[in-house]
Amino acid sequence: MNINNSSAATATQTNSATATTNNQVSDMFLQLLVAQIKNQDPTNPTDGKEYVSQLAQLSQVQSMDSISSLMTSTSRQVSSLQKQSIGALTGQKVMVATDQLSTDGSTAVAGRTTLAHAASQVTVTLKDTAGNSYPFSLGAASAGDVNFTVDPKTLGLPAGTYSLNVTTDNNQSGLTTELMGKVQAVRFPLSGSDPVLSLQGIGDANYSAITQFTMA
Repeated sequence: MNINNSSAATATQTNSATATTNNQVSDMFLQLLVAQIKNQDPTNPTDGKEYVSQLAQLSQVQSMDSISSLMTSTSRQVSSLQKQSIGALTGQKVMVATDQLSTDGSTAVAGRTTLAHAASQVTVTLKDTAGNSYPFSLGAASAGDVNFTVDPKTLGLPAGTYSLNVTTDNNQSGLTTELMGKVQAVRFPLSGSDPVLSLQGIGDANYSAITQFTMA
C-alpha cells in the first residue's frame, strides 16, 4: 500500500512539475512576443501570420514536453509495479532453466529434463570446479519430461558449485536441465539488468530463466 501511494505521489509531482514548466514557457514566450511587437519597425511591421506560426510552434513544443513527461511517469509506475510483482515471489517455488547448481551439501533439489525421443539409459552428471564427476542414472525414459532429484547426501556432493549435463544412450543432443527451488530473496541490480533470484539449494538465477511457477 505504501508503494502504491508513493507511485501516485510521484505521478502527481510529475504532473505538477510539467504544468509549472509549461506555464513558465508560455510566460516567457508571451514576454518575448510582446517585446517583439513593441520593438518592431513601424514602417515594416511583422506579418500577423508569423505570430500565428510562432504560437503554433509553442503549442507543439508544449505538447511534446507533456507527452515526454507522461511517458517518463508511466515508465516509473510500470517499473514500480514490476518490482512489487517480482518481489512477491519471495517464499514461492519456481523452476528455472540452468546448467549450474550451487548446493549447500544437504538440500535436495527437484529437477527436470526433456527428451525428444525415448531412451534406454538417461544419465545426469554433475561436475565440480576441480573436474570431479558425480553421475547418476535415471534408467530408461519415454520422450517428454523426465523428472529427477539431486540429493547431495545420497550423491556425496560437498557444498559447492557444480555444472549439470544430461546424456542418453542414443546420443540425444541439446538436452537442457531445469531445477526447482524456493525463492529466498530478489535482487534488482543498479545497472537495470535482469532481476536476480536467490534460490534455496540452487544459488542465483536470472528472473528470465524461470520456466514454471509453483505454489510453495
